[in-house]
Amino acid sequence: MKLKTNIILSLLLATIVSFMFIQNMRKTVDVKIPALTSLDSQTFDMKSLKGKVCVVSYFQTWCGDCVKEQPELQKLQSRFGDSLVILMVSDEPIAKIKAFKERFQSNLNFYHSDAKLKTDVGVSAYPTTILIDRKGKEKLKRVEGIDWFTTETIQAVSDCLK
Repeated sequence: MKLKTNIILSLLLATIVSFMFIQNMRKTVDVKIPALTSLDSQTFDMKSLKGKVCVVSYFQTWCGDCVKEQPELQKLQSRFGDSLVILMVSDEPIAKIKAFKERFQSNLNFYHSDAKLKTDVGVSAYPTTILIDRKGKEKLKRVEGIDWFTTETIQAVSDCLK
């Protein structure tokens, strides 16, 4: 009888711990985007993102993976059009960001941040790219990830748009 009780209690405890672990994994993080300036020196209105699905890519013009990520993000933008906002954010000088954008003839939105991405924003490596849902919560994050036009990502964006 004691063995049976111990087994039942162990299973119950394992179920509770598993449930708590899964719930913790599902928690989403509020994403804080630093103040941004467009390439024509206009302040970006963060309120314009309210209720929108957004991808923020923190990049550097010298970064090889950032270069490789460009076509992927452009395909993702083409796939979802105006229903997805993609913000390319760098703390490098605006002239460098402009040259980078022109190099790729990109239709993405590029911005300069006065905040230092590594120290002020907490970016550990480039590119750091984040999918943010309509509520401003992080849904997908890739650090040094260049594959953004994948079945998984397309599904994640689609889910955010529902």
